[in-house]
Amino acid sequence: MAGMEFEKFFHVDFDEPEGILTLTIEKEGDKYNTFGPDLIENLKVLLEDYYENDAIRALILTANGKKVFSTGADITGQFPNLDPMGALHFSRVGQRVFQMLGQAPFITCAAINGFALGGGLEIALACDFRTASSRARLGLPEINLGLMPGWGGTQRLPRIVGKAKALELILSGDPISAKEARELGILSAVFEPGDLISGTKKFLSKFTKKSRNAIKIAKRAVIGGLRLNINEGLDLESELFGLLWSSPDREEGVNAFMEKRKPDFKH
Repeated sequence: MAGMEFEKFFHVDFDEPEGILTLTIEKEGDKYNTFGPDLIENLKVLLEDYYENDAIRALILTANGKKVFSTGADITGQFPNLDPMGALHFSRVGQRVFQMLGQAPFITCAAINGFALGGGLEIALACDFRTASSRARLGLPEINLGLMPGWGGTQRLPRIVGKAKALELILSGDPISAKEARELGILSAVFEPGDLISGTKKFLSKFTKKSRNAIKIAKRAVIGGLRLNINEGLDLESELFGLLWSSPDREEGVNAFMEKRKPDFKH
């Protein structure tokens, strides 16, 4: 499995029996785990490789330490020197890589161990699910810099919490607790700090024994359907339903049901 060359930015761990890959952000010398172009490019290369690995059923994105998941873009690095076209490029590159998390052929989940601010929250929002430590704080504080989120926050957050609450969080820049984020539907589960990864793996276990192919296609239906009107979305659903009907996993699933046993999905 690729990834060893990127240990400067990520620690890679694979739980083979469960099919769960854990990427832990470990940015040496940076306690805030900020995102620069190098880290984003490394994440892109890793994800491209993992897309092709059929053994992966779920991916957990987390960070080292107990206080910080990530505070987003490194505003003390190249960020202040960007011109408008450079800022546009920086936004689009980050968006494309973050989009890969939601479009992955397996389940993706951000396990937020501490502060997730700005781009740190935006990368978490790009995942299918989010869990967090009870100590975590989440926010989009870009407005305090005279800016706005540029890695998907203005688009993903309203789809989760609705327009009014998203505007409140984005325009105030105020962080919220893990408890409030859970109540708003941003988080799927909240765990005590020491139980975050084990709890997240238990949460993901409800997906990891399913057909990887069916999960990939079902995700495509949901994500694609959000861009369509209801009739177009229904057409997409029918097309993908027909596509899955020819898969070996569909045959295995139906046979297992008829034989009153658990299915053994291979794909």
